[in-house]
Amino acid sequence: MLLPRTLRPIVAHPASPSVSLTRLVLPIRTRCLSTTTIQSSEQPNFSEPIPPSSSESESVTSSTTEAEPQKKARLPYFVGRNNLNNLGVYHKSKRGGNLKLTLLKNGDGDLQALKRDIKESLQLNDGDISVNSVTRQIVIRGHKKMQVLNFLHTIGF
Repeated sequence: MLLPRTLRPIVAHPASPSVSLTRLVLPIRTRCLSTTTIQSSEQPNFSEPIPPSSSESESVTSSTTEAEPQKKARLPYFVGRNNLNNLGVYHKSKRGGNLKLTLLKNGDGDLQALKRDIKESLQLNDGDISVNSVTRQIVIRGHKKMQVLNFLHTIGF
């Protein structure tokens, strides 16, 4: 008959004397949290800029001169991102899967201008794209998520 572990007698296994001594000698590690701050005598000086090497300075000046002519124009609309830092472009199916839609959410500003730009870039008809003024979403007929995301990335969103 097997007894439960709590009712079994405790049997001590004989250990060699070297093993028992090493167990007693080993240090016990403890970690303590301290509320005191450690102050160093050397404080880094962040106000002085670090001079770049000659090769880095040439590449920095060339990149700044190229970036100046490419200033982005102010757009009358803005497309926000969700909590996962993704653009709000979604596929939706209605009527048993026969009607395929693409939704563009989180649009702010002049949504009519955004609709016009998407319509021109994707070459859509007037009936294929509309703005829902209540939910402030742009509805596009067909599953065109990748084309809309490509358009938004090219204009800088």
